[in-house]
Amino acid sequence: MTLRAMRERAGLSQQDLRAKVGINSISYFWALEAWDSTPRPKRARDPHTMRLDTAKRVSEALGVSLDELWDGLD
Repeated sequence: MTLRAMRERAGLSQQDLRAKVGINSISYFWALEAWDSTPRPKRARDPHTMRLDTAKRVSEALGVSLDELWDGLD
């Protein structure tokens, strides 16, 4: 499952997730979600490189455990 699929399953837009997590960058979640695109855009970021504290806030915002978040990204 992709980060985008998890976000959509939680009923959140990228802006909603950004606000819940406390990220100021508008393009941050776009870059993480773009990692699964084909062809991959140059500005895409591997979601596995999220800082642990950010990943924890993302998992809480999505209503999943940290393990479920990491497993879902594979």
